[in-house]
Amino acid sequence: MRNLRAKLILTGIISSVFLSGCVTTGEYEQMKADIARLYMENSQLKQDISELKTRVDKMSSDISTATALKEGQLTLIAQTQDYVRELQILKGRFEENSYYNDKRFKELSDKIAELQMKGFQPYQVTSQKEVEQKKEQVEKLKNPKELYDSAHVDLKEKKFSSAREKFQELIKNYPDFELIPNSYFWIGETYYSEKKYEDAILAYEEFLRKYPKHEKSPGALLKEGMAFLELKDRKTAKVVFERVIERYPKSKEAEIAQQKIAEILKSQNSSTKPSQKGGTKSKTKNR
Repeated sequence: MRNLRAKLILTGIISSVFLSGCVTTGEYEQMKADIARLYMENSQLKQDISELKTRVDKMSSDISTATALKEGQLTLIAQTQDYVRELQILKGRFEENSYYNDKRFKELSDKIAELQMKGFQPYQVTSQKEVEQKKEQVEKLKNPKELYDSAHVDLKEKKFSSAREKFQELIKNYPDFELIPNSYFWIGETYYSEKKYEDAILAYEEFLRKYPKHEKSPGALLKEGMAFLELKDRKTAKVVFERVIERYPKSKEAEIAQQKIAEILKSQNSSTKPSQKGGTKSKTKNR
């Protein structure tokens, strides 16, 4: 509309000038040519302005996108830094736990070695040669299943020494008998029942060393911890109970071990409270 209006005004002016006789025909044509050129330049200028506006809009969009990307990068960097910090914390905890586990397992190994130094020697399986020599006396030996059942009868009748001797005889003379692992376990039980807790610990440890994946292994390790508890060695007992939970987390023995640990901690806390109160009273008196 503006172009049309301007064109009409210019045409009117030119016509008035021409009619008034102020310009010649040549000048009029020149004016028309100049006007046409001005229109073309004006159209080109508008096109340039439109293109410039498009470019400005695109640049604005690019800037917004770049700003968003930058903010996203900053957020990502912050999150990465958080992850790095968390990883460092976890690494520190892992190293701390590893150090603690190594330390407590070493303490347990030292305790077992200390008990062994006291003179108890775990029973040893006889060599193949000795086994063959024993076969010559097979008539004098009982059937291994009968011997095993007889040992269990003695165990139920609380004839612990007799039961233990029979289990040991099975281990020495029938190393291929299917219930040999159970015999190792029951030997530990006979010592425990006789309250010979140090011998029981070593017997359980011998069983666990030979048969760590046996169905009686959780029970053997739990009883080993109970034996340390009976010896008033709560620190080592707690380590053993922790091993039960670590090795057999889904077993009923693990639940019992967790209860025993709670009892040990409760006992330790209750034993420290009187000393704290005593310390407070002594400070009051000193004042």
